[in-house]
Amino acid sequence: MSELYFEYYMQITFSEMARNHSFTLKCLPHSGERQEIQDLELKLYPEVDYETGRDSFGNWYIFGNISTLHNKFEVTVTGKARTGLSSFVTGEEDLLALYTIQDKYTKPGAGLLSMFDRLYEKKETNLETAIHMMEGLWKEFTYLSASTNVSTTAEEAVNQGCGVCQDYSQILISLCRMAGIPARYVVGMLEGEGESHAWVEIYESLGEHKGWYGLDPTNNVMVQDGNVIISHGRNYKDCRINRGIFFGGGVQAQQVKVKLEVKK
Repeated sequence: MSELYFEYYMQITFSEMARNHSFTLKCLPHSGERQEIQDLELKLYPEVDYETGRDSFGNWYIFGNISTLHNKFEVTVTGKARTGLSSFVTGEEDLLALYTIQDKYTKPGAGLLSMFDRLYEKKETNLETAIHMMEGLWKEFTYLSASTNVSTTAEEAVNQGCGVCQDYSQILISLCRMAGIPARYVVGMLEGEGESHAWVEIYESLGEHKGWYGLDPTNNVMVQDGNVIISHGRNYKDCRINRGIFFGGGVQAQQVKVKLEVKK
């Protein structure tokens, strides 16, 4: 178990003044079986009233509208997290079939099908099978910053042979779904990284500890105490941190900074 301090900061700048800016933010970690969130604080600039809700996967989000002219939008989320309270989480058993269906981000083409033929080996449990494929993926795929974007599919990433954490995760999800293993996409924070991180949870259906286990294919490890979960869903789009519409604004640029460190 670890006690961590976290700070999530996002800034969007506009080259021209924006107005009537409606936003939805999915950046609030919440307590569960694996983690306990304490002293959660949210700050927005410009200051504006907002409301909270939960999506169909149980993730917290906030939404609001900025009616005044502004050329900058800032979000800061801080708090403390006790992590590693459990090695797995339960829930969403009624959605298991949903997490075996390929979508536009994970749908396999020739590249993924070839990788599956090379890496798949049926083991005794889903977890062992998924770990085996993760290890193979890590050996074959190369991490290269800024080599893909948020719309890159798993098939596209496999064909170019490199990508970032989003690509590692969506490739492993695709491989698991081809093997009939329920797999979902997770966004959160990782100790020592300066931005948000993505990983995978797969469902283990055998034994007394049935539930979702975290695998980090970018680092070829099971999820450790240094991870704080923000949200999960079928793919990147379900976990997208920022959505919004506005008038004006010109060209926009986004910057994200994440701090996650052992609480002192």
